[in-house]
Amino acid sequence: MNKDLKKFIFFLIALIILAFAISYSYSAYQSYQQEKKVEEIEKVFNLEDSDNKIEVKKSNNPKEDWQNQMLEILELLGYSKVDTRPFYKRIYDKLTGKKVYNYIDKSGHETEAGSFEFCNEVLYENLNIKNETVMVEVKDNKIIEKFFDGNKELIQIEFTANDDYSSYDQKIYSYITKKTITVKDVLNKDTYLNTKNGIIEYEDGKTIEFTHKNSEMNGPAVETFPNGDKIEFNFVNDKRIGEAEKFYKNGDRELFIYGENNQKNGNSVYYFANGDVEETTYVNGILQGPAKYIYKDGVVERYKYKNGKRIEN
Repeated sequence: MNKDLKKFIFFLIALIILAFAISYSYSAYQSYQQEKKVEEIEKVFNLEDSDNKIEVKKSNNPKEDWQNQMLEILELLGYSKVDTRPFYKRIYDKLTGKKVYNYIDKSGHETEAGSFEFCNEVLYENLNIKNETVMVEVKDNKIIEKFFDGNKELIQIEFTANDDYSSYDQKIYSYITKKTITVKDVLNKDTYLNTKNGIIEYEDGKTIEFTHKNSEMNGPAVETFPNGDKIEFNFVNDKRIGEAEKFYKNGDRELFIYGENNQKNGNSVYYFANGDVEETTYVNGILQGPAKYIYKDGVVERYKYKNGKRIEN
């Protein structure tokens, strides 16, 4: 092997090693930046353990601090501010005391719709969005963020600060699922709100009232259907878990259990308004296995359910 060939091989090996080192270093840097971004968002929302929260420093202008804080969250999530509004519109907004900003997603990845998704009552299915933009209107104690995929409206979020700007209410509307979620006192600073402080509203009239802590549903909840039926249950970390009771408009009621998959699992007792009782078992929301019907006069009838259908013994 001649000297020139040896030099070329050594040079090629060195280039490969150098390229690998640069690639590894860049990957490590990206991971570090992502971790920093997550930490900063947690600080902004005070999402750390309640016994060890980091308080955001306040200046002499809490309103401006709060506005800037909410805008920073967008930038931390990968959106960049762009100035596309005509000059005369900016002058008009300034005269009326309203600030309008435009953002575009420049995080370098396809956006999974739901960056601001609240809880497991999903606002909309995950979508790959390549052209996501945000228009933000800021005035006094209110901020409105409108998310678009091109010209298609996806979601609108309305933030309204409380009197001392220590917390805020959040109202989210999804143009895809036609669902509205309202959360009072997102940061749980207003201690007088000690009852249900959130509601999910559907276009068909169904509602879910819930309690939350730091934007996570925990505690008693009531689901009300358009026909007047109601379910009383508990949320545990955004999931329906444990004992629940459904009250029917006709006077019937049912006691059952929600498993960790948000579905009925386990024993159920159905009380008919006429005094009859049915004892059954649910598996992943479907009636399965032995069942018993007890008439009000004491007569007992036994049978089975298979995939939700009654089968006589």
